[in-house]
Amino acid sequence: MGAISWLSRTVAAPRLRLLDATVHQTVADAELVERARAGDEWAEEMIYRRHVAVVASTARRLLRDPCEAADVVQETFLIAFEKLGTLADPAALRGWLARIAVSRVHRRWRWQRLKLWGAAVEDESLLDVAAPGLSPPERAELAMIDDRLRALPAKLRVPWVLRHVVGCSLEETATACDCSLATVKRYLTKAEASVTAGLVAGGDA
Repeated sequence: MGAISWLSRTVAAPRLRLLDATVHQTVADAELVERARAGDEWAEEMIYRRHVAVVASTARRLLRDPCEAADVVQETFLIAFEKLGTLADPAALRGWLARIAVSRVHRRWRWQRLKLWGAAVEDESLLDVAAPGLSPPERAELAMIDDRLRALPAKLRVPWVLRHVVGCSLEETATACDCSLATVKRYLTKAEASVTAGLVAGGDA
């Protein structure tokens, strides 16, 4: 389908706002996919508007850099619209978009590992993106969770963030991580155990 002009204009800002979740919710994802495959630009824009929040949240929570995340959002939708014809189950659109976003995040992680070690990195914590008004104990607990997540391997951290921070369903998390439902459940169980152990240890300190 080529470059989509409205997409580049919409995601120019590094911080993406949550668009109205009620926009054309009466049209199912499967129908939007079929219409977009036929060249319907309105359907393309509705796909973007409906799912940009989950893609942006996935990218920002994993990358912890709003500028990098904005690039991932744009790349994700450009790739998605190019490859929309390969989507086997149009009803699984949200999880498929999250999978593309996760793959772009992994590309950036691989690039970051090639950079010089010891460079200062300004990144976001869970506290930076948390809702305002948290109590001091809640902030302390969130900081401990954040520290524990940073120590987890990517195969455990990514599904945990998708499930508990972004809000993906188990099925969407499995699709995004390109693994079976049983595997993603196993990863989530291991991640939960690690995070819980960190909280218990922090509470006893």
